[in-house]
Amino acid sequence: MAKIQNISEIQPTLGFTEFDVLEKYRKSFHESELGRLHSVFPFDRMAKAIGLSEQRLGRRNIFSPLAKIALMVLKAYTGFSDRQLVEHLNGNLHYQMFCGIMIDPAFPITNY
Repeated sequence: MAKIQNISEIQPTLGFTEFDVLEKYRKSFHESELGRLHSVFPFDRMAKAIGLSEQRLGRRNIFSPLAKIALMVLKAYTGFSDRQLVEHLNGNLHYQMFCGIMIDPAFPITNY
């Protein structure tokens, strides 16, 4: 199973340059077309309107309800197939930020 962390879980606690680079990616994301698109969508309300929730029986979901909605929007925006979207999601930090997740490069998503 892929290892995914919420972006909020990896806040910098010490002054490492890796976090400075991550902040630069966040800034470039918010200034990009994809970041502007992200700011337009009310992902919380959309997830609630569709009836998506965190609490389900069975296997734990890889993506939160908000990330699922963001993936649908991202797929429509890019026109990628499922496989292409997952491949780009694994390697593109802006796509990960759009979905509100961080994918560990050592454990990429392989199930598209």
